[in-house]
Amino acid sequence: MAENEWRHENCLNIPDVYCTCPFSDAPAVTCDGAWNCEDIMMISTDILNYYDTNYDGTISLEDEIDPAHLEEINNNCDFDNNGVTDACEVH
Repeated sequence: MAENEWRHENCLNIPDVYCTCPFSDAPAVTCDGAWNCEDIMMISTDILNYYDTNYDGTISLEDEIDPAHLEEINNNCDFDNNGVTDACEVH
């Protein structure tokens, strides 16, 4: 998986990401608007770039983000529980 290759190079203390597909035994199904792994990585990177207003590589209160919104992002993405979401956690 491309995500794990990126993590191995840039995020040594972050575990691999494992994605399972409930349709892995079925023929490939495509539909309009479906996201693939590349789309998800691009969306995640866009989110980090949008909220990281001070360009330090993290989403934190220093980015003038609403505390409630930061809490929501951190609940989903702050895997090391340090109060910020960084590029390693987004990818």
